[in-house]
Amino acid sequence: MQLGGYIQALAHGLDIVEQCADVTRAQLVQMGAQPDFAAKLMGLYEVYFGDTMFRSRQRKARRTRHDVFTLLDIERYCSKLKARKAWELRQLLAATPREKIPVVAKAKLKEWRPPRDPAPGVRVTRREGRNHTLSITDSSFNISKLLAVLKTTDADLLTAAHTVFRGGGGAGQKLQSNVIVRLDELDRIVDGDGEEIELQLTNGATMTGAEFVREKLADVGLITLVHPFLGPVNLYMASRFANSKQRLALSAEHPTCAWPGCNAPADDSQIHHLTRFQDGGLTNMANLVPLCAYHNAVNDDNPEKPTGRGRMDRIEGRVHYLPPWAGPPIPIESPAHPPPARTGAPPPDAGEPPPG
Repeated sequence: MQLGGYIQALAHGLDIVEQCADVTRAQLVQMGAQPDFAAKLMGLYEVYFGDTMFRSRQRKARRTRHDVFTLLDIERYCSKLKARKAWELRQLLAATPREKIPVVAKAKLKEWRPPRDPAPGVRVTRREGRNHTLSITDSSFNISKLLAVLKTTDADLLTAAHTVFRGGGGAGQKLQSNVIVRLDELDRIVDGDGEEIELQLTNGATMTGAEFVREKLADVGLITLVHPFLGPVNLYMASRFANSKQRLALSAEHPTCAWPGCNAPADDSQIHHLTRFQDGGLTNMANLVPLCAYHNAVNDDNPEKPTGRGRMDRIEGRVHYLPPWAGPPIPIESPAHPPPARTGAPPPDAGEPPPG
């Protein structure tokens, strides 16, 4: 067969697979196929033309125009699922353009096969001639308490761990983080429904309302009450940088980075101005939101240097993500911070600190 004919034949994947109906793997090898490739062809035949409980999905999947090698890639993803979900994924990928198959398949596998929650415990990994590893798995709340002990000194965490394990320092250290209790949740905790409430800490941990009560208010550090509709109760106006009370209240509204899908703790995030400071945005609660360093950098709030990544804004009191096509932000005109001139020249306040 000429090269062009061979390539064209492989491009019509199911046409090749269907011809395996009357042959065996050994016969395919005799025809010149490598043993492993012969086995894969027979496997594809069993999937697309063999007996199955999912005949409707099988018929729909056979409409695909993918080549043989793409069909094999699809089976590689489907092999990670049980039969029902495998056929659902196979039918989906059979109708998906080749270049999009990896993204679609990985997204579905992540959705259908969430990572298992490891059991609590202490584990040691020993490596001959190399460093060993001591790992501790526990609830996010308990791990945060252990980290609070290690962070009592300026030493690195490993040195602090040596000190604590050898009996020096850290005894009785209390967890210092902002525990967020919304007013509607507080009523349920007082009524005895604490086990049904999950509270978020700004250091990335969570705890139930019952754990919150057992630990006592003094043992968990700082507490911020947040109105379920109005957001943080205390509002402040300050200078360029948010003060400590503003950071606490903002982290109560957003325990993690406010960018959708980001889980960076608010305690490790930067305070971002929704409307830039040099565009007239004030340093008050309504114009501030915690963003991790990465999302603070890619937030599209500078019309002179668009990132095309979208931006954060507050709409009717709630912070929302706006996609790139939503348009640039509208500067707030303020006597203290007039908007920069829209010319090719640098803005008049170019010497100020970088935007939030």
